[in-house]
Amino acid sequence: MPVFSKFINSPGDQSQGSDGSSIVKRAKRIESHALVDVKMSMWNPLSLASAVLLDLSWQGFKIEFVNPVKLKPGSRLTMNVPLASFGILAPAKLKLKIQVKWYDARMLRAGGIFEPESHEQDYLIQKIIDVLTLRGAPEDAGQFTQSTKAS
Repeated sequence: MPVFSKFINSPGDQSQGSDGSSIVKRAKRIESHALVDVKMSMWNPLSLASAVLLDLSWQGFKIEFVNPVKLKPGSRLTMNVPLASFGILAPAKLKLKIQVKWYDARMLRAGGIFEPESHEQDYLIQKIIDVLTLRGAPEDAGQFTQSTKAS
């Protein structure tokens, strides 16, 4: 069996990894390019970093920091997303708890997951995704999709 056979199968197939676990495609992410503030420390209110929210989905997000930051996987931060840029006038911003899953210090990019604390936060995340979808924001096709072959 070829090493990359699990990547060659069609997207509808449920293939098995070498350890017996099935490969799960990540959700489609929608590009946003919105400016956000990230609170780097729970205890220091002045420790804010500016970032660009590159893309998001229900399963996570990817941000790019404007300036270098000290960050490590597993860090729990607070991200403030101004909602006016999405056409949502009330409330003014969405304050979300996030957990960093990876950080690339060379490119100043981080990715992670949302930790919504209320149904209102869930609703606003869905509203942002809906607004971006209606605007025609590009989606990526997800991970581990079958590539088209040139003839």
